Amino acid sequence: MFPILFMSVFPFLFFIVYLAVIFGILYLIYKWVTTFINLKREQNDILREISNKMGSK
Repeated sequence: MFPILFMSVFPFLFFIVYLAVIFGILYLIYKWVTTFINLKREQNDILREISNKMGSK
């Protein structure tokens, strides 16, 4: 009884783990890209502020 139950549930569990890994990788890529965009935006703001201060002198 156990091998039959195991063989019928195993592909389903494998599929769930596979999807979890895929979604985990996509989430990490999303976090990395948003962090990179935020850092570039902050860098642009700082450079714009420095440029404005130099231009006002």
